[in-house]
Amino acid sequence: MTQHSLLKQILDAIWFILPAYVANGAPVIASHIVRHRHPMDFGLKFIDGRRVFGDSKSWEGFLFGIALGTVVASLQYLFCGKPLLILRGFVLSVGALLGDCVGAFIKRRLGIPPGKPAPLLDQLSFLVVAIAFTSALNLCTLTAYQLLILILLTPILHVLANTIAYLLGLKNVPW
Repeated sequence: MTQHSLLKQILDAIWFILPAYVANGAPVIASHIVRHRHPMDFGLKFIDGRRVFGDSKSWEGFLFGIALGTVVASLQYLFCGKPLLILRGFVLSVGALLGDCVGAFIKRRLGIPPGKPAPLLDQLSFLVVAIAFTSALNLCTLTAYQLLILILLTPILHVLANTIAYLLGLKNVPW
C-alpha cells in the first residue's frame, strides 16, 4: 500500500466516523451550557446497589450530542450531496452516545466512579456501538482495513481530545 493510499484510507475512515466523534464529545460542551441536568438513569440504582450510569450521563448531553453529530453529518451532506449521510450521521451519533452509556454501565458495575478512567472501555465503547448500529441498518461503508484504522486511531484521538478539553477548562480531568 502506498503512502497516498494509506492516507486516503485514514481520511475516509475519519470522515465516516466524524459524526460519532463529535457526538461523543458534545456532552462535555453541553455540561457548560446547561447547568441543571437530568440524569439518564433518573438516579436509580441497579441490583448491585450502584447507580445505573451516574450523574455524568444526562439527557441534555445525550440530546445535544445527537444534535451536534447530526449537524456535522448535514455539513458532510453539503460537501458530498449524498442524503444518506444525514441518516448515517444521526445513527452514528445515537450509537456513539448509547455506546458511551454502555461503557458507563460497565464502569459502574466494576466499581469505577464517574470521571475515573477505564482504558480502552472509555475510548472504544462508543465506537463499537456506533459502527454496530450503522452496520445493522446497512449504512456502514467501512472496509475491514478502515475499521482496524479506527480501532487503533480512536484511543489516541480520544486521549488527545480529552487533554485539549482539560487544557481549555472544559473538563476537570485530562482523561
